[in-house]
Amino acid sequence: MKSIFIFSLVPLALVFAGVIIGSMRGVDAEREPIPTPPPVTGGTPVPVPTGTTGLEITASNLAFDKTTLNAAAGQPVQLTMHNRDAGIPHNVAIYTNRSVSQSIFKGDLHTGPGDKVYSIPAVSNPGTYFFRCDVHPDTMTGNYIVQ
Repeated sequence: MKSIFIFSLVPLALVFAGVIIGSMRGVDAEREPIPTPPPVTGGTPVPVPTGTTGLEITASNLAFDKTTLNAAAGQPVQLTMHNRDAGIPHNVAIYTNRSVSQSIFKGDLHTGPGDKVYSIPAVSNPGTYFFRCDVHPDTMTGNYIVQ
């Protein structure tokens, strides 16, 4: 009688083991898709007027993606800033040097995410100037080179 009892428990144990192993593999569970955010792109290109240099810079994670911007002497610049930092304001300001005592251009603050187009007046004298984000002057800086 004892052996009949043991033989009847074996199939029952196999059924329980199958249920437990199956649920561990997610067989019983419904799969819920996890949404993925859309890729960040450069945005819609902004037409650049004739006789103007078109430049782009991206602000992301409190840093600019470029540390050098090149412009032609005597030619205005249209600078598109792509701000990818949600809820964080950035701008682009250009100064004669790192002392930031004399500005050439100060762009308005723009809170991300989004794009801001700046119209920078022509700089006649070739040379290396300084640009930065006025909100984050320690981490977002670079050289504005006029040739």
